[in-house]
Amino acid sequence: MGGRKKRRKLQLQRPKPKIPSVFECPRCGKVTISITVKEGIAKVMCGNCKLEDQFDVPLVYDEANAYGKFIDRYYEGKIEQNLKDTEEKAQDEIQGEGS
Repeated sequence: MGGRKKRRKLQLQRPKPKIPSVFECPRCGKVTISITVKEGIAKVMCGNCKLEDQFDVPLVYDEANAYGKFIDRYYEGKIEQNLKDTEEKAQDEIQGEGS
């Protein structure tokens, strides 16, 4: 004597997580970091505070991996030097226009 045939439950299919295209800036906190990775070079730029960096990455890196390396470089202090150079250039341009 067999038991009653049970109805099979439908399994929900969850969508695959997508890699984000914009990231949070460590300096200003806005979600305006855009990253382009071409031929082993990653270019990272914030649209709000104009923080930018360019560095070599392995060919297998995508935007998320490049963002992680960018964050590491920022907190190690390797990007602040670039920032000081750009601020000095901006100050020189402002003073040059005023004279």
